[in-house]
Amino acid sequence: MVSNEDVIEWYSQRFNKPVLFSKKQIPVTIDTSLSTGRYVWASETGAEIMDEYFEHFGVDPADFDFYKYWPIETFILFALCTSGNDQDEPQPLTLGMLAESARAGKWLYG
Repeated sequence: MVSNEDVIEWYSQRFNKPVLFSKKQIPVTIDTSLSTGRYVWASETGAEIMDEYFEHFGVDPADFDFYKYWPIETFILFALCTSGNDQDEPQPLTLGMLAESARAGKWLYG
């Protein structure tokens, strides 16, 4: 069975590299979000992380909605002219969600 520590270790080894111009890594816990908060991944990296996650842990991605966590980015001029009201806010995608889904073998947060 996949533990929380398994997911944290996988993420830390593969994606939690030291911050630019620093030798420090960002603190990672089971509540760390990949899509919201202080250290947000760009959608391209988010896609890479999730592709590797589904394969590495054997999770069925059928109910995973990528755009729930990384909404389509609005062109900046359009966002400024419309007060940004049309933009969707990303939902948090935490390592805890990855761990729970890995234990279930399918994405649980559809």
